[in-house]
Amino acid sequence: MLAWQNFVNININVRGHMNKIARVVLCASVAAMAFPAAAIFQNGGFESGNFSGWTTGSGVNNGLTGSQPFTGSSLNIGAGGAFRGAVVTAGPDLKGAPLALPYAGTATARVNNTATGGIANFISQADTITNADRDSSDNKLHVRFSYAVVLNDGGHAPTGQPFFYLRVRNVTKNTTLYEDFSFAAQAGTQFQPVPSQTGWSYLPWKAADVIVPDADLGDSIEVYLLASDCEPSAHAGYAYLDGFGSSVVTPGATAATPVPTTNEYTLGALGLLLLGGAWWSRRRA
Repeated sequence: MLAWQNFVNININVRGHMNKIARVVLCASVAAMAFPAAAIFQNGGFESGNFSGWTTGSGVNNGLTGSQPFTGSSLNIGAGGAFRGAVVTAGPDLKGAPLALPYAGTATARVNNTATGGIANFISQADTITNADRDSSDNKLHVRFSYAVVLNDGGHAPTGQPFFYLRVRNVTKNTTLYEDFSFAAQAGTQFQPVPSQTGWSYLPWKAADVIVPDADLGDSIEVYLLASDCEPSAHAGYAYLDGFGSSVVTPGATAATPVPTTNEYTLGALGLLLLGGAWWSRRRA
């Protein structure tokens, strides 16, 4: 009888110990889901409420060089000006463009503003692309984000109009992965007129999905956004940026949005550990 009681006590202790392990593993699983692996870029949702992790700067627009289609090589920005961007936590847009602000989470970056003077503003950041930027749905490296733009048509020649320029490039290999460039009143763009604002147009939130080649894994990837007044200096231009992540960031002003993907390998290993613990407990019983 004593031997049987000892067996029961040992069995209960073992099962209780395994239940504790299961609870710990379960908590770890939940934690892994709540705190996904860090992905490119730092403060990519601007949820810190500022530009920490980003480089900000300004310059004077001396007019675009060359002819259309303009690219990054067309920029002619001189020294000067002041950075007039901000991290916004609520709308409306400065000119009343029907843009959701913030785009996602609690904050969105705005580059430049409605002030004039021929000033260009930019933000940029370079970071290393890792496997945390791999989307499990297609096993490819992604840099996803969204942007919107507001420009005032000055009626100038294309080289003198307000404009925006966006680029994602591999700094290590000096290759361009994504580029977008538009000036005010440019034909063939997706810009729409701002209601009740003569001469103002806006680009609705546009989702970018940059697929980075596997050969670039471990390289430094840079995102750069510039918005500029016109070259004669009396017409403004500004842009918004938000929602970086390897998976799609759902728009909507909510609590802080975790933009990277979850570490599926960690969750899978924890799941196997849970199953193994349950099997071992049943076998002992």
